Amino acid sequence: MLKRQQATQEDAHKVQEDGGVVIYWRPGCPFCERLDSSLGDLGNHATWVNIWEDPQAEAHVKSINDGNAVVPTIDTGDMHFVVADRQAREKAANLIRNTLS
Repeated sequence: MLKRQQATQEDAHKVQEDGGVVIYWRPGCPFCERLDSSLGDLGNHATWVNIWEDPQAEAHVKSINDGNAVVPTIDTGDMHFVVADRQAREKAANLIRNTLS
């Protein structure tokens, strides 16, 4: 299980309005764990939302992923994508870095 600070879908909307990065995840997801590990401390600058603890978050993920609750999903409000490979993990890290500038 991820040890990141957790947020709600309501928090996620505010983060996105401020130009931040939201990462939707769920416990037991190996892709989520791999993303978490690859981000290291940089991951603390993203907002993490567990879709199994927040039905609104799960509904949001389904709404942007053709009805599928697939995670990890990165969402900035302007763009979203599923993190399933190294290239996508690097893209996620770069998005977070850009919010720090």
